[in-house]
Amino acid sequence: MRKCPKCAQRLSPLYFKTACKYCGADLLYYRFDERLEQDAQKAAAQEEKIQRLLNKLPFRKKR
Repeated sequence: MRKCPKCAQRLSPLYFKTACKYCGADLLYYRFDERLEQDAQKAAAQEEKIQRLLNKLPFRKKR
């Protein structure tokens, strides 16, 4: 079962519309900007981790 992120009503797994049938919230883009910001923070942390790993390699030039 899926739930609407706004009204928390249960939706059928076979409900393929983009708007909640109870409150009308767009299921795909509800709080999209917040999720995008979280993804950007995760990506920045992963990139920093990889850069630290690559800087340990002996043939890699330090920046």
